This record gives sequence, C-alpha cells and structure tokens, in this order.
Amino acid sequence: MKRKINLNEVTAKEPIKVKTQIQSSQVDLPKEEVSKSSPFNLEIEVRRKPVGYDVKGKVTGEVELTCSKCNKKFTHKVEQPFHYELMPTSEIGGGQIKKGDLDIKFSDETVMDLAEVVNEQVLLNLPVKPVCSKECEESTISFSVGEEEQVKEKPEKEVDPRWAKLKELQNKLSEKE
Repeated sequence: MKRKINLNEVTAKEPIKVKTQIQSSQVDLPKEEVSKSSPFNLEIEVRRKPVGYDVKGKVTGEVELTCSKCNKKFTHKVEQPFHYELMPTSEIGGGQIKKGDLDIKFSDETVMDLAEVVNEQVLLNLPVKPVCSKECEESTISFSVGEEEQVKEKPEKEVDPRWAKLKELQNKLSEKE
C-alpha cells in the first residue's frame, strides 16, 4: 500500500495514479467527534501543470459519529470526491480571495502524504451537526438521558431603569399601531 507520492516524479505527460487504503490509525481524526472509523480507500491522480499540480480523487470509508440530538452513535458513510490545485507558496498573491482560490492548496513539500490527504478530506466533509436519522433531524424536542425536556417560557427580563423611558415610548408606539 502506497502511502506517499514523490511530486518530483510527476510529469505533464505521465500523471501519477494511486489506489490505496489508509488505515484508521494513520488518520488523525478528532476523538471528540469521531468515535471510530473504518480504513479509508483513496483513489488519487496527480498531474503536473506549468506551475504546480492538479490533484483529484475520491475518499471512501465510514466513521462513527454521535447524534447531536439524541446522543446515539451511528455510522456515517464517507464518499467524497475532491479536486484542488497544489501550488508552491511563492504563488501566494496579495489582495482579495476569489471564488476559484478556495480550491488551491499551497505547499513547498516535494512529498505528498496520502494519509494527510485522507485526513483533510474527511475533516472537511464531516457534518457540522451530525444527526442519526431523518426522524431525529425533524424532531424539535431534544432528549437528555432518556427524559423529555419541557419547553418553558422564559420570564420577561427586568428593564434596566436607565432604559425605562425608552420602554415607555416603545409601549406607546405599539398601542398606536
């Protein structure tokens, strides 16, 4: 199983194509978000451009996440195609970032670590608020340790005396409407 690509071996006519498997122990996913993961399959193609490289591929595997609503563990499939340009840091320009600039990664490394590629792609595509099912996603009542939480109305806050005159004016305007 190939784990690294020497970028000096990539030519414009001969891109490097790799199909490999990266073990979960080689990927540094956050333990507080990902309980465990399967090995990840990676297909990647690196092609030299006049300046930099064109990198495209696909990561597949599974991660175990915790539902943000019911706190149950569930399996989330990762099937993520990716495409970006790898440019030397000398190409970093000043000014504003344009839409196309978001698909550019800057690095002066001559070796591409495939475990880092997998780690980055999985992290970029983890759900912000993971939910285990459609039913859980649609529910509006949250649960904590098996008990239903009651939705309580919040008592109206006391008005700071310095704002009392403004509150009176607001009430008068509301009455006129």
